Amino acid sequence: MSSGREGNLHQAGEPPQLPYDGGVVESTHSGRWVVTPVRQWRYRGRSRYQRVDIGEVDFLGTCLFIDGWLQLAAVDEYVYHEHLVLPALLAHPRPERVLILGGGDGLAVRETLRHRAVRQVVMVDLDALVVGACRKYLAHLQQGALDDPRVYVIVGDARDFLRNPHLAFDVIVVDLVDLMPATVPLFEEVFTSVRRALREGGLVVTHGPDPGPPLHEGLYMVAFMMGQFTHVAWYKAFVSSFSETWTFVVGSDTVDISGHPPSWWARAASQLTVPPRSFVPEALPAMFLHSEDEKRMVTTIRQRGIEALPKLGAWQTAVLDRSAIAQLQQMTGFRPYPTPAERSRTTS
Repeated sequence: MSSGREGNLHQAGEPPQLPYDGGVVESTHSGRWVVTPVRQWRYRGRSRYQRVDIGEVDFLGTCLFIDGWLQLAAVDEYVYHEHLVLPALLAHPRPERVLILGGGDGLAVRETLRHRAVRQVVMVDLDALVVGACRKYLAHLQQGALDDPRVYVIVGDARDFLRNPHLAFDVIVVDLVDLMPATVPLFEEVFTSVRRALREGGLVVTHGPDPGPPLHEGLYMVAFMMGQFTHVAWYKAFVSSFSETWTFVVGSDTVDISGHPPSWWARAASQLTVPPRSFVPEALPAMFLHSEDEKRMVTTIRQRGIEALPKLGAWQTAVLDRSAIAQLQQMTGFRPYPTPAERSRTTS
């Protein structure tokens, strides 16, 4: 079936395209490689923990890559961050104090500050390089969030913070790495300790990859959270820059957020300074509903144990230099599709 799009989309008379500055290749399984050509690198660095790259990508805008994995794209990062943060904040009657574990890009903090009840936000991120680079190169997305007087930024290990948190929080946002075989011990340690930092009636929210086939990775996070909390509600959203659906999971020992009617969520959303762009709060009850197939899969995963996570040896990335992306472009014959701004200049 034809998509109706040509592989070579430049028309005669259009201005020649500048070469790409590099690119990234990502593969979560051997059946698919995703290539992201980068028009211009804004920042490239490496800390003791990871590689950090920030660059401009056609149509996606400014993108953050960690160890070659796309973390966010300016064009749709709000979809991920709104779904990660806002439902849990809305579900709490008064989320005055919020803890964010990870989230060094500062965008979960930005979303948290949209709730009028929030009085204090503590962000704990392992890597000062990520925090500093994002403060400079993602400033247009952060919108001053990390400079808000309600925000405290701690550079350190989330596990160390949770061992002696000193404070109790109404909502805890766990925005760490993805759940995979290598990171299971990290998540087990974090969630064993997270209750020490949680107020009575508090909520914990985290994320996971695609819950659908072929790997159902997001459902492993759902199953994991069901082993940690009495009440668990989960929902999903398609993030176009990730090219897949993403999973979000809220857990609590005292609150079942899935039982609220649409009118309840509408009233709760009135506490936001700006309405959500990517979802309708009244639709959340429907978002908490899932197919029988998904329910059976979660049950099966819980019976097998989280150790049954697919051993994905094919999880690989590569950051390409200018010559490598040029060779790939030459082999495929692909040429850049003009951006809206370029098309506008051509037709004007």
